[in-house]
Amino acid sequence: MSLARTAYEVATTAAEPLLGLVVRRRLKAGKEIEGRAQERFARTDELRPEGQLIWMHGASIGETRLLLETARELQTRHRGLHYLFTSQTATAADLIARAIAEDTALRNAARHQFAPIDTPAIAKRFIEYWRPDLAVFAEGEIWPNLLKQLRKRHIPTALINARMTEKSLAGWGRWPGLSHDLFGQFDVILAADGRTARGLKGLAGKAVETPGNLKAALPPPDHDSAEAARLSASFIGERPCLVAVSTHEGEEAFVLDALSAMQPRPACIIVPRHPERAASLMRLLDSRGFSVSQRSLKQPLDLSTDILLADTLGEVGLFARLADTVYLGGGHAPGIGGHNPLEILLLGKPVATGPNVFNFDDTKRDLLGRPGYNIVEKPQDLAEGFPFEPPSAEVIQSMEAVAREPMEATVDALLPLLRKEARI
Repeated sequence: MSLARTAYEVATTAAEPLLGLVVRRRLKAGKEIEGRAQERFARTDELRPEGQLIWMHGASIGETRLLLETARELQTRHRGLHYLFTSQTATAADLIARAIAEDTALRNAARHQFAPIDTPAIAKRFIEYWRPDLAVFAEGEIWPNLLKQLRKRHIPTALINARMTEKSLAGWGRWPGLSHDLFGQFDVILAADGRTARGLKGLAGKAVETPGNLKAALPPPDHDSAEAARLSASFIGERPCLVAVSTHEGEEAFVLDALSAMQPRPACIIVPRHPERAASLMRLLDSRGFSVSQRSLKQPLDLSTDILLADTLGEVGLFARLADTVYLGGGHAPGIGGHNPLEILLLGKPVATGPNVFNFDDTKRDLLGRPGYNIVEKPQDLAEGFPFEPPSAEVIQSMEAVAREPMEATVDALLPLLRKEARI
């Protein structure tokens, strides 16, 4: 075991007496759900189901959606499996709860817990209680103590849709012993893109497959059709509509600069990546002289309202369907690296995004120059291009065909791990 990993174990053990205070503060701040904080310490009244159990862990909504879709695909290929989903955020917990309640394939097969804090004692308690037959981690969730407990009990592990920036890979590269110790433990590593695959192969010292980005296999986000009709009639009317999705600091100002250059001015919906920024965004919008309705406060809006600030969660599918063009955030904000454009394009909506989308280099390469996908450098580019040409039926059909490949390859890689006898 590497010196860095030993130091991590010592540090997390020393921190454990303080964790109760930390979690209580998070409860007061609304970052934990009342009555479920004990799950962070691997304590629960939920019973482990009989039969084979797959533990699936993702940090937040994006990872959770792809894990849910992976579980659905596994169910079609291997009946009788059970699933334990863990997440770090309450929003992801809500998403999982809705999916389990609404999906007959998962309703009696899945359950959710908040992710345990990664100390040696809590990790040991969690793995001993749930005794998973397979552990699946999504994208970049690497927890040394949990991985150690899984390896100690010979439980197969997989890292799927792994995605890392050059900066993250360089950071792991500064700790070669720890990196090899952690990534080398996975039985299967599947990368979302070639850059991550090359980097992880060097860190893990083992083969890393690149089936493609699993997020391409996700269905378009759902929506409330009645609410879409209401907003279209009461807010948009005859105006075209620009929807800015997953925006980060500085990108709202970019959109406002573009709006100011448009004549006639379209209706605009801004959906920030982090709704807690709403107060500062309202100040920005007021300073620019726009009339605004804040959705979380249910403020009135009508055909004279310039902007709907959609500081809510889980409604991207609704707002994207109202758009004539979607400005996708993350491509102008420093260090973000872009967001996934495929879900929007599959709805038949054109996407405009900034040039700095290094997290989706492969996607950008595949889509650039095809109808529907547009890189805008300056606000003027967005203003002059709006509304952009939508993706053609041919482009959508080709994306749908390619989208199945990463999911099928992922399930093909996971099934052999399940066939191993659980040795606990």
